[in-house]
Amino acid sequence: MLFASAIPSTPTGLDARAMGGVPTARNATAMTERRPERIAPQHRLRSSLDYAVVKRDGRALRGQHCMLLAAATPGETTRVGFIASRKGVGGAVERNRARRRLREIVRRRWPRVAPLGHALAFIAYRTAVTAPHPELVADVERLLAGAGALTGDPTA
Repeated sequence: MLFASAIPSTPTGLDARAMGGVPTARNATAMTERRPERIAPQHRLRSSLDYAVVKRDGRALRGQHCMLLAAATPGETTRVGFIASRKGVGGAVERNRARRRLREIVRRRWPRVAPLGHALAFIAYRTAVTAPHPELVADVERLLAGAGALTGDPTA
């Protein structure tokens, strides 16, 4: 039998903020050391006009599992977007999976991407859904390096 006194009245630890409690020092430290979970909105291509500019001005770099359209945008923040069409990839589940896989690979490499001067649009191929992860990673890194957008230390 569980008594009310056995349950702490104010939560601590990792779930403290979610439950309205006070975060502990361990939780606060862990939160500041983590990388951002998503690519910030100012770094994403969001409108059809953004994508149209990249398609018009960019050059195509073809990989085994995706294509990268890269346009030079001197002085502007580097932005990235992901496209998975029904014709190119398949149904909704496959399109979402392809976009998620590409987005995660780019997100993990975002600290190594040049902060200024690039507009990047990844277009998924059907094989992006089923390709082994290391193979897809190598493809994306090769395309980013080919566009001149990948800089810095590979361990970052």
